Amino acid sequence: MSYKIDGRTNGPFITWPGNSRIAVMITFDFDAEFLRISRAVSKGTTIGFSDYSRGQYGPHEGLKRCLDILELHNVKSTFFVPGIVAERYGRQVESICEHGHEIACHGYMHESKKDITKEEETEILEKSETALMSITGKHPVGHRGPQSVIHAFTPELLLERGYLYSSSMKDCDWAYLWEKEGKSLPLVELPCDITMDDFTYFYFTFSDPAVRSMYTNREVFGNWKAEFDGLTEEGNKIFILKLHPQMIGRASRISALGRFIAYMKSHGAWITTCEEVARYVKGGFVS
Repeated sequence: MSYKIDGRTNGPFITWPGNSRIAVMITFDFDAEFLRISRAVSKGTTIGFSDYSRGQYGPHEGLKRCLDILELHNVKSTFFVPGIVAERYGRQVESICEHGHEIACHGYMHESKKDITKEEETEILEKSETALMSITGKHPVGHRGPQSVIHAFTPELLLERGYLYSSSMKDCDWAYLWEKEGKSLPLVELPCDITMDDFTYFYFTFSDPAVRSMYTNREVFGNWKAEFDGLTEEGNKIFILKLHPQMIGRASRISALGRFIAYMKSHGAWITTCEEVARYVKGGFVS
């Protein structure tokens, strides 16, 4: 992939609405127990019953706290939801919609295989879209690969299926349009990074000793604040938090998230959904 910095709609000289210094998207991967299941599959292991229940903390407890803190601060968010989660936890996904947040695609069973075909991914998208549309009544316009796994054919496949944006890459601090053979594709990429992902700091499992993480809230939010401050000082970048209700939805963490949202709002951030940022970027792009 490649991207073009045209000095107006992306890169260091984009002008955000209201002359905001930075565009912030507070996003949630609402993948419940299926994050842990697919993570274990990708590592050749399985999860135990208690690990399974850690994922269920999201729909049972954490999601409500996430929705409450967003409502308290009058912020709209994007929730990336696997199709099977929409089927199994339909009432919770309905509550996300009722609060006015965007629902985007995140695979069907949070599949993160690196060697699937275009036909297989098409089937995954079809199943996920059907499940999401049964609740939202509209086709999702955004996609994030489970564990950020996408394929060489994914951007064009997303375009074929009517998507506006993707949010899986890690290659820069601004939004861009995908390209093929030197020509721009009308698909916006909203890059994110593991440093702004609660998985990096709070994911704990006995099935994979490599990711038994547990950082203090002070350290995590200190890292996020420092990154936000640095990007805001540079100006005209994007900042995406990638959160999971089963992790960020703990009482102490959601309280800290609320303080961080207030801090960003008071320091020049335009906080909105991925769809709104993508439409703004695409609408102003000069090819």
